[in-house]
Amino acid sequence: MNPVLKKDILGSLRQRRAAAMQVLFLLTLCILVLATWPQQGVVSLASRGQDSLLLGLILGQLVLLVLFIPGVASISITAEREQGTLEMLYASRLTAWQLIVGKVLSAIGYPILLLTSGLPFVAMLSYRGDVDLNGLLWAYLVLIVTAVLLALMSLAISACCRQSSTALVITYVAVLMLCGGVLVPAAIMLASSGGTAAQALHSVRSVSPVAAMLSLLRPNLAEFGGREGGIDPNTGDLTERLLPAWKLFLPVAGGIIVICLGVLVAVLRKAPAHSGNVTAPSARQAGSRRSLAHRILFLVDPNKQRKPFGRFNPVIAKEARTNQLGSARWMIRIFYGALFVSMMLALMAMYGGQTEHGDLLRYVAAVIVAFQVAVIAIIDPSLTSPAVSAEIENGTFEILRLTPLTSSQIFWGKFVPAFLPALLPIVALIPAFATICFVNHIYISSFVMMLPVFAMSVALCCTAGLCCSAFVSSTARSTVINYFLVATVVVMPMVAWFASGTILEPRLAAWLAMPSPLVIALNQLPGGSPDLAELWRAHLIFTGVLVVGLLIVARFRLTQLLRKG
Repeated sequence: MNPVLKKDILGSLRQRRAAAMQVLFLLTLCILVLATWPQQGVVSLASRGQDSLLLGLILGQLVLLVLFIPGVASISITAEREQGTLEMLYASRLTAWQLIVGKVLSAIGYPILLLTSGLPFVAMLSYRGDVDLNGLLWAYLVLIVTAVLLALMSLAISACCRQSSTALVITYVAVLMLCGGVLVPAAIMLASSGGTAAQALHSVRSVSPVAAMLSLLRPNLAEFGGREGGIDPNTGDLTERLLPAWKLFLPVAGGIIVICLGVLVAVLRKAPAHSGNVTAPSARQAGSRRSLAHRILFLVDPNKQRKPFGRFNPVIAKEARTNQLGSARWMIRIFYGALFVSMMLALMAMYGGQTEHGDLLRYVAAVIVAFQVAVIAIIDPSLTSPAVSAEIENGTFEILRLTPLTSSQIFWGKFVPAFLPALLPIVALIPAFATICFVNHIYISSFVMMLPVFAMSVALCCTAGLCCSAFVSSTARSTVINYFLVATVVVMPMVAWFASGTILEPRLAAWLAMPSPLVIALNQLPGGSPDLAELWRAHLIFTGVLVVGLLIVARFRLTQLLRKG
């Protein structure tokens, strides 16, 4: 057995959270099966196309892979580098190939174990009467390819980054773009496009494993299953032939896997020449010769002489200068990236306002809202996740205890420098929101209602990260746990929203979906659910109570650590 695989997989299986996650996964599948089991015992032929258990099981496992694999694989190499054990691996008798294979298998090993443990529930579909064996096999092939793709992409990013916090954020952003971002252009423009443009849009969205899975399980949905070329009998127009998305996904995913494997081999084939913490003289000289355009772009001069800490709260100045993701350089980059996407979405909004499709503008608005919540949920949790745990890892927490600073100064000194930069993605998307309102003034009231929802989401992500960092001594584990908590609040209630009117009574489904800021924000748009729109105030109260509770818990825990060490 590969020694790297044995070390990593045994280390993860010995942790209590691994057993807890497996029990939770199996319990969720059990509840899903029982909730959707037909009263007559089997699914009739007439209702097979509407039965959603298979779709829910497969997509649920896909979401599990998307959430779990990047969190484990993206810190696999950076953690070795930070702990100083990467050089030890090269000093052993292991070859570079054994190191790479061991890291890849350890990243996908536990999720594959979870998928295997869920096979009995999938086997029950055969008795239930809703299973196409051929389609099921192809769906599991897509799951396996997705697991390998996410693992190698995360490992490649981890090999190129020096810190776990940076690798985590970059990996999750890349995964978001791969799974959801590539679906956006086709969702907005495919219905009104034809010819080469339609083929290009369909090909781009087929890179997503979600599109590949839907093309197998719901081929008639938005033409994910492709379409035949020829003359449209209704309009007489010539339509281009589109291949099923899964047939495009598999070769493209294979190419990305090969590229990521090449990056891994190129980076890991040789042992690092130094620890990576010392800046080479040439790098410092290059930094001193930065152009004026580079300084304007990032709005900071890395070689500018630092001003002394102020008297108000020196922890705030210290965190603003030392936090990797909260620093000015990183947040300005994130701001410019979000601003660029905002401009693209604004152009799509103008395009949507000038076509004959009445609902296209609302579709663009929904995409902007979803992108806003996604940016908040991906970027903001990482700003406070290392707040306390990084001090413990670096051995500076005891020094912090010896300072004359009060626990209140330290607490707010950790929170405020992360909360204020976390609001920048909201500012970056203002041009897109303004364009929507310019095209149709009815959206002004909707976006005004959304602003407090977005602000409370930022506060929730930051407070959850600070709370996790106070209880977990590892920054990597704190960040992963924080992402799971945020995903539980943002994504999980959407299941009740989708089940409204089919499995759950609409009023009950609305209350179960109320905690999700994405659900509440989307239903503030014109044409949204009135039941969910009325729960806007309840959502703000719920989120506010949760934020205050997390702040109290984090403050109490930090006070304990400062007193007892």
